[in-house]
Amino acid sequence: MNRHEGKKLSGICWYGIGGKARYYAQPQSVEEMRDHLVWARGEGLPVFMLGHGSNVLFDDEGFDGLVVGTKSLSGFREREKGIVEAEVGQHLAKLVGNVNDLGLQGLETFVGIPGTVGGAVYGNAGASSGGIGDADLVSEVLLIEPSGTMEWVDGRDLPWCYRDSGIGDRVVARVRIRLQPDVDPETLRKESARLLEKKIETQPFELRTCGCIFKNPTGMSAGRMIDECGLKGLQIGAARISTIHANFIENVDAKATSDEIRCLIDRMREKVRAQHGVELEHEVILASTRGERTQ
Repeated sequence: MNRHEGKKLSGICWYGIGGKARYYAQPQSVEEMRDHLVWARGEGLPVFMLGHGSNVLFDDEGFDGLVVGTKSLSGFREREKGIVEAEVGQHLAKLVGNVNDLGLQGLETFVGIPGTVGGAVYGNAGASSGGIGDADLVSEVLLIEPSGTMEWVDGRDLPWCYRDSGIGDRVVARVRIRLQPDVDPETLRKESARLLEKKIETQPFELRTCGCIFKNPTGMSAGRMIDECGLKGLQIGAARISTIHANFIENVDAKATSDEIRCLIDRMREKVRAQHGVELEHEVILASTRGERTQ
């Protein structure tokens, strides 16, 4: 098993922020990924599973554990009619294009989400149709237990909720997704293109961000509340609250530090608490140097 020491995290996540990982591995098979996880557990090291790094803020001081990159685990196949199986590192946007071309309906609304299938399932990533686990799309998930055993779990047995799958300390290895077959591919492509155009118009789509900073409270919009606090465009160093969508923070010219981003996050949260009486919850993953996630 190949493990690299001192891997620069800013070079392998979309935000372009982060110090060095103590260890970094990019397994070539699910079995190799499991072996890395078992090794880290035996060494008492925290583990961070990294897909495309589109929703994570690493600390500039780095990560004192093992970061497992899943980009090489991108296998995809139509297992049976209406059921596709994808490995954890399959890019979600590419999967949407693949199933659209096959005339399989159900994922077209997930266009433009820059993460991996594994990350999308783990975090119950959302689209206009709801979370990926909300509409019985996820048929089965192959999970790696902390002990290293692997087991297929029925998607209906997972306690899905807003931006959470309930998978907890287990790791997604493969996902089987149930889709509607025999749909006109061009119809699906057009619907995805329409939704993608809408996202480009309403989000800082091409800029360096980590997606939505906060989850939407029930019946409310985090972005709207932040906007109403007059925070659009507020900048600390090279970190700036987007003028397009207030729930995004941009890394201007790729020069922002993790502390600058965190300062803006704290400012957004404090202002919304003071003006709206609402305590916002992070959607972005804030990974500390030892892997603890800030709530």
